[in-house]
Amino acid sequence: MVVIAFLSGCGTKAPSTSNPAGPAQSVQPSSANPESSGSTPGSSSSTDKTLPSGSMISASQLAAGMKANDAWQIIDVREPNEFASGHIEKAMNMPLGNITSHLNEISKDKEVILVCLNGSRSFTAWQILTQKGYTPNNVKVLVGGMEQWKNLGSGEVTESIGGC
Repeated sequence: MVVIAFLSGCGTKAPSTSNPAGPAQSVQPSSANPESSGSTPGSSSSTDKTLPSGSMISASQLAAGMKANDAWQIIDVREPNEFASGHIEKAMNMPLGNITSHLNEISKDKEVILVCLNGSRSFTAWQILTQKGYTPNNVKVLVGGMEQWKNLGSGEVTESIGGC
């Protein structure tokens, strides 16, 4: 039942991780959730609403990469109060609404991992970054966002003390 709620609320479909080299998969945001429509102010309605499998990362893949000390830039696109209530260690808070004004802080030389509550805002951030010239497979969305990270059990969550 939790998985069903995740799929309908997230607007993304979890990828199959059994064969990472398998055929390309895509995630499509739910049209029932306006936050996951992929549209941003000023964006074209013809914007592609699919996420290639190479642009997705699972919570377990992220945890393994962090243990292996992969040089990723983790960007949490939630609002500051959400970030303060708990975030992935070493994540930088950059709310979705501010992404375009902070492009100079987002590396084009490292893999960028985008995080939000459940994956929908990260998908929108992925669209913005790829439209701004970032390589799609170097920008990854944490499938299921912080909800899946917390469900992983071993995914550490850092809380900010004293507000944002």
